[in-house]
Amino acid sequence: MRLLIVEDDRALRRLVINDLEEQGVVVTAAANASAARAEMQHTQFDVAILGLSARDASALDLLRALSADGCNTHVVILSTAATEADRLRVFELGADDHVMKPLFVRELTARVLAVRKRLGQTRDSNLQFGTITIDLAARQVRVDDETVELTVKEFDLLAFLATSPRRAFSRDELLQSVWQSASDWQHASTVTEHVRRLRSKIERDARGPRLLHTVRGFGYRFDPPAAA
Repeated sequence: MRLLIVEDDRALRRLVINDLEEQGVVVTAAANASAARAEMQHTQFDVAILGLSARDASALDLLRALSADGCNTHVVILSTAATEADRLRVFELGADDHVMKPLFVRELTARVLAVRKRLGQTRDSNLQFGTITIDLAARQVRVDDETVELTVKEFDLLAFLATSPRRAFSRDELLQSVWQSASDWQHASTVTEHVRRLRSKIERDARGPRLLHTVRGFGYRFDPPAAA
């Protein structure tokens, strides 16, 4: 499951992300509606958590976009003590659920997991790209039906890139999302070295990679093999 959380409270955002990721949910975070729209250009999300005021015009525009025809995203609104009219308005605009702040993070996680169950996206889901299979629940990777042994961070990095195929991530973004770190206290060469190790394990030719591509001067992206 892919989830987008839009929340300007950094501490709350981190608490929600940590709890959801422990349950195998792939989380993308955005601090505001503008950043969320940029993420939506690259990724189709199963669930979106909007922690913005119901009176915020940008939040309401984002809700309309997520509820538009052809978009099947389940939208959960987080808000402070809103009036009944405010709550009704977000439902009328397409919200599927509403949670009041302050909130219990475990309760929010339980609601998301209930959506995942309804969607039939259980934790034994696999990502299949040609001859490579990534089992997110078992944390295993198979190439040409052979199990490939990966370290914890090698798997985390591969899974993160593969769940947003063809999207380029900077080294700083990967440090933040995979290592929960930043270049201020951890060198970006950490990412480079892990990509090198992954290529040596999953690519047919590590010097001419077909899956893990370098975006010169920026970072990396995962490109699924073209269909035969």
